[in-house]
Amino acid sequence: MRLAAQAKGGFYPTPIRVIELILQLITPERASLGRGSLPQTLRLLDPCCGAGEALSLVARALNRRTKLDVESFGVELHQERSLLAQQALDHTLAADIFRCSIANRAFSLLWLNPPYDYDSEDQRTEHAFLTQCSRYLAPDGLLVYIVPRKRLRVSARYLASHYSRLSCWAFPEPEREAYDQVVVIGERKHDTFTDTYTEELISRWADGELDSLDAAQHSQYQLRAESAGEVLFTTRTIDPVAAATEARRSGLWQSPQITDALWPQEDARTRPLMPLRRGHLAMLVAAGFLDNLELESGDSRILVKGRTAKELILVEETPDKEVYRERMRTTVVALDLQTGEITDIDA
Repeated sequence: MRLAAQAKGGFYPTPIRVIELILQLITPERASLGRGSLPQTLRLLDPCCGAGEALSLVARALNRRTKLDVESFGVELHQERSLLAQQALDHTLAADIFRCSIANRAFSLLWLNPPYDYDSEDQRTEHAFLTQCSRYLAPDGLLVYIVPRKRLRVSARYLASHYSRLSCWAFPEPEREAYDQVVVIGERKHDTFTDTYTEELISRWADGELDSLDAAQHSQYQLRAESAGEVLFTTRTIDPVAAATEARRSGLWQSPQITDALWPQEDARTRPLMPLRRGHLAMLVAAGFLDNLELESGDSRILVKGRTAKELILVEETPDKEVYRERMRTTVVALDLQTGEITDIDA
């Protein structure tokens, strides 16, 4: 991959016109089709969603065409793009899709425009994303797979074994000029089985000329709904920033007893029972209680700062050896705000 492509993580967003053409091929369920009275929903998953523009556009279009609830789920490794996706989608994970725990067979649509690159084992990432994410798609769920045409051959056997009613179209011009991308749409099979004829067909797609997407017939695929409700959608790693945010939102940090003890609402002042000794004052100075404190006495104003440092004191000296001991020395530095004179005071 070229350096420019590496800098953006192999991310090539789907052009808006291509998304709109793909949507013309899909018809969502309008209501539950003989599946009882349980609530139904359309769950859409984009495992490399970027800033969320593509899946957000798909979700909005489907919302206008069905009475079913539409939920959008996105995963994005790039931190800045994931923050944008959080605003565009219903659920977003800032993580590597291969380090996520996501419910199998729970999604109606898998929108898959994977990075165009090789992984650490010198395998194509397009195929790795396909094999990893297909498990999340429900039987009869719809795959939208967007890849460079030449990469179809790598995934031909897998696509033929796991998907039925496969079709493939080339990007229209001028969008096709950049990477010779194609759109593959198919329905997830209930059971996996080898289909040699379809495998050979996909291999021919990788080498031959294809019909353009803008010439495809409309409404070729129906997007089926799944049972509504929460599904597993989380990461297997801990994001420190997200963990801190969650800790502030719930849990122990929301206990008034804890927060009042650690962060009192008011700074209550108390008078010591006995006058402070020199050692007590030195401890207060070492702890920084006098730092940047302005003191006034008559017309004189000084700014004080405490400082504590170790020093070695010679306690025994003989012709053969010298014995030193460490001692903590606490001093107060006073700055006269009128004259600018600096004075060190031993505490």
